[in-house]
Amino acid sequence: MAQIDILQIAKEAEQKKMQNPQVINATIGMFYDENRSVGGMPIVVNRIHETPPDDMLPYPTVDGGKPFKNNLISWVLGEYEQSLRERLYVDVCATPGGSGAIATTFSVYSNPGDFVLVSDVRWQYDRFADRAKLNIFEHRMFIDGHFDIPSFRSRLTELCQRQQRVIVVVNDPCHNPTGYTLSNQEWDEIIASLNVFTNNDIVFLYDLAYLEFSDEKNSRLKLSKLSKIAPHVFVVIAFSGSKTFGVYGLRMGAAIGLSKIKSAVDDFHDKFVLEARGSWSATPTLAISLFNFFAQKEERINFIKALNDAKTVVSKRSAIFRKEASDIGLETYPFSSGFYTIVKTPHPLDSFHRLADHDIYAIPMAGGIRIALCSITVSEVTGLAAKIKQIIT
Repeated sequence: MAQIDILQIAKEAEQKKMQNPQVINATIGMFYDENRSVGGMPIVVNRIHETPPDDMLPYPTVDGGKPFKNNLISWVLGEYEQSLRERLYVDVCATPGGSGAIATTFSVYSNPGDFVLVSDVRWQYDRFADRAKLNIFEHRMFIDGHFDIPSFRSRLTELCQRQQRVIVVVNDPCHNPTGYTLSNQEWDEIIASLNVFTNNDIVFLYDLAYLEFSDEKNSRLKLSKLSKIAPHVFVVIAFSGSKTFGVYGLRMGAAIGLSKIKSAVDDFHDKFVLEARGSWSATPTLAISLFNFFAQKEERINFIKALNDAKTVVSKRSAIFRKEASDIGLETYPFSSGFYTIVKTPHPLDSFHRLADHDIYAIPMAGGIRIALCSITVSEVTGLAAKIKQIIT
């Protein structure tokens, strides 16, 4: 399917909703609370208003600075920080959102014409690949309701025979656009598969934009298993503070590089800083200051309470939609938790237009229509599955 502009569709849907409040705008990956407030966390908005000019207006350090980098590593790796630092070299570079981490990884770890391994059901990594003049190499994501490990291994093997350096993208937990979360066993098998190809340089791009919205008992357990990577595997974690803190326009993000080889991590830092200086220059100072503020122990405790409230709302909406879809036989991809779910349809663009004609806006993607449960209220979710089925079937 041809690439579509999610932000443009979202803007059109927003304008329609301003004219008609009955319009359902399930297009954009931003959390709206039940009062239609974007971000939904007053504690974050209040801090933005209270931030002193000196913490908001000057140029920041390109990589975010030492406090930001240490705070970021501690935040993402959590209780496993020490054990991972003992086994791996680690460094960080601030980026404009998780997108900046993805775009830079594609740009600095590839040559024009290379292929990048992604799942057949995915977010728009194609746009970043196009910018870096890369080609898409797909593996099948699902088989029998689970991650298709045999397809992943087979396609990785094929690609490693074609080119020496291979970028592998995995988006987990709360996969965008399906809401699927890998099991610990599936994660183990992915790591084991990457470790096989010792004659290749593997760049493992781990996109965990929705880490904080996972319903897993321990959402960071899989991170602890990165200690098992072989020396030929270099890990880039793409962190999205924009999603975590609900500050989408602030473009808060970072890339974390991890490897068993120190020179590889040093090279990562140099590459990312050079790319930043030649493109976006530096991430917004306010984003870095905001993250550092909430990384403080007491402030983090307060923030996590607000975040859990937002997660509870998203989970409630998801539960309603999933139950109603199941009850009426509206087929979706496997779902665990998170912002999105996909309603399967063989003709996504046609279904998109038919839904829009009935004032329901969603995003057409390969194999279905993405519903952003994060952005619609409980009252809008209730009965939505039945409306969709009636319109597109």
